[in-house]
Amino acid sequence: MTSTARVEKNVNIQKLIEEAVKKAVSATVLFGKEKTTADGKEAFKKTEQRLYAYPELKKNIEKYYADIEDVQLEGATRKSKDLVFFSPGMGGTRLSAEEIMEGRIAVLQKKIYRDQSEIDEIDFALSAINGDEYYQAVALKYFDGKTDEFISETIHCDPSTVRRNKNRLVRKMAIKLYGAQALS
Repeated sequence: MTSTARVEKNVNIQKLIEEAVKKAVSATVLFGKEKTTADGKEAFKKTEQRLYAYPELKKNIEKYYADIEDVQLEGATRKSKDLVFFSPGMGGTRLSAEEIMEGRIAVLQKKIYRDQSEIDEIDFALSAINGDEYYQAVALKYFDGKTDEFISETIHCDPSTVRRNKNRLVRKMAIKLYGAQALS
């Protein structure tokens, strides 16, 4: 094969690779759990979803810590015939009570880590709006589930002012959470 033919072949291979990567990224954007791009409206909606979830995530963490305490109190005295570990090519190996307890605690710790990571991200975004005079509108709407009319009575302004400023603050948070993707 001549050097020109090799160069052409390499160029063709490179083009095929680039095309495959573009298709894979496109498929991820369309069908993946987490999109790689988001427009401004989508980032706004996702930020709202995260704000609504924030109080529940905090409650989850409290529950998981209580569950860990329960598992530890239950301790190794619990004997389970339900859990068996299977190894490829071998029969099942029954787990000891201590291993079962450690496994249950590890699952709860993973849940705590996951929820705490989300809370930390939301807290980071909330720090961007914390000093704003309409911060209370965000807290009342998303954390306490209050209506715009209730919020307007509480902070003494028109409901349209509440909506406008609440939306402004959520957009500001979306930029903290999603970066430039939230601008489009």
